[in-house]
Amino acid sequence: MSGNPDHQCYLDAVARQRAHQEDWLKVGYAPLGFYLKDFCLHEAEGVWHLYHIAGTPGVSCCLPGNEIWFGHATTRDFVTWETHEPCFFIDVRGWDHGHVFAPFVLSHGGKHWMFYTGVATDNTQRIGVAVSRDLFNWTRTHGRPVIRPEEYGWAFCPTSGGAACRDPHVINLNGEFQMYYTAVTREGRGCVARAVSRDLLNWRDEGPAYEFSGWNQCESCNVQQMDDGRWRLFFGGHHAWSWVDSDNPLRWPNVAPQALRADITGMEVIRRRGARWLVAYFGLRYYRLQVGVLDWSAVVPTIAQVTDSAALREFGLIRD
Repeated sequence: MSGNPDHQCYLDAVARQRAHQEDWLKVGYAPLGFYLKDFCLHEAEGVWHLYHIAGTPGVSCCLPGNEIWFGHATTRDFVTWETHEPCFFIDVRGWDHGHVFAPFVLSHGGKHWMFYTGVATDNTQRIGVAVSRDLFNWTRTHGRPVIRPEEYGWAFCPTSGGAACRDPHVINLNGEFQMYYTAVTREGRGCVARAVSRDLLNWRDEGPAYEFSGWNQCESCNVQQMDDGRWRLFFGGHHAWSWVDSDNPLRWPNVAPQALRADITGMEVIRRRGARWLVAYFGLRYYRLQVGVLDWSAVVPTIAQVTDSAALREFGLIRD
């Protein structure tokens, strides 16, 4: 027998994924045959690495067997994408045996660190961490999660039956790492919580950084420092992609947020040019990665989709 037909089937499938191209700016990127949800973008040596939830269209994220690995793709310009093989899977014998959600990647100390939401089959959620040297192969650093809200007196987090603790976002602030993530208080209010670390492995709980009584769950939070020094906290959910400001990156006032766009669930900043930001986003209606411009100088700021590659020249991604 000349060759292994099963192995050839695998090679052919990988080749089809990598070769598949569409007009990504118009339709939004997603790997062939799958949808894309919570994601992060990480730039290394001029290449943007995209990590994201991948799932089967028409199948609930809560159903065991769906959303069990992270998709991985790369681009230099957000026009052409290369789809790679899945890079991170559930641990069927671990605390994250049900699903993996919402990766976030940063580089520190000669390694790349991925923070992610690990989910049990009953939808109980915690946050774990994995490391990589090459951005393709990832190894868990702990046998247990690093964020465990069942240990925090302020959090609603039973040890079975489902509890929200997801969507980590990490920044380096004055030599300490601040992690922001979405959770629910014991009183049932959706919040963005905060933890602090010096080594990315051991985290100290600092409780809610922002909570508001208008809903019961936030999604996909991230933090940006504005040019005037203020700190802008973004998050989505079933209300809208929204923001709220603070002079202090450790706490936001308990005020109603301002909406940017109603059909967006998560957004990452690609590049900033003054008041104009190039962003990537997804929403619950389309489950693909789309690119847009957010112009804070507009009378009513919103996110306008980019469908022509010429618009990317402003941000240095397309060159003549």
